[in-house]
This record gives sequence, structure tokens and C-alpha cells, in this order.
Amino acid sequence: MQTKKLVRMSSKGQIVIPKGLREKIHVEAGDYVVVEESPDGGLNLRKQPETWLESITKGLRDEVEARGFTRKDLEEAIREVRRKRSAQ
Repeated sequence: MQTKKLVRMSSKGQIVIPKGLREKIHVEAGDYVVVEESPDGGLNLRKQPETWLESITKGLRDEVEARGFTRKDLEEAIREVRRKRSAQ
């Protein structure tokens, strides 16, 4: 069954996608949404699929967070690799 919700557009052209619909199409803050005109003059919204690079970096980001690494840890690891390369 198709879900319909009434939303109001702001003076800046913004609308809020109701939470239930965002969850249904798996849209989260920061995601891109494609807006297309439909043949009947309406609009269709769909989540922009992740690129291969986004899916890789998301997986890495999740792994880093799960292991408790911080940005400071990452910066130190980069410095260490650079030190080893320059010593060669």
C-alpha cells in the first residue's frame, strides 16, 4: 500500500519528509535524494544509490569506529608510515 502524507513547503522551498517514509526508503541525514518530475506532473523522490567509493569508505568508517580509533590515532598512524617511508 502506498503511504501518503501532507507536508507544507517553507518559504525557502524546503519540505520535511516524514520519519516513517524516511525509514521506509532508508534515507538518513547527509544522504542525497533524487527528485524527478513524474509524467502526471508530480514529483518522485528516491534515495541516490551509494557509489562504490562511498560504500568502501562507509565500511572503513564503521570499522574504525567499532575499534575505537580516533582522528588523532589516524593522524599518528599516517605520520608513522611517512617516517618509515622517508627512512628507506
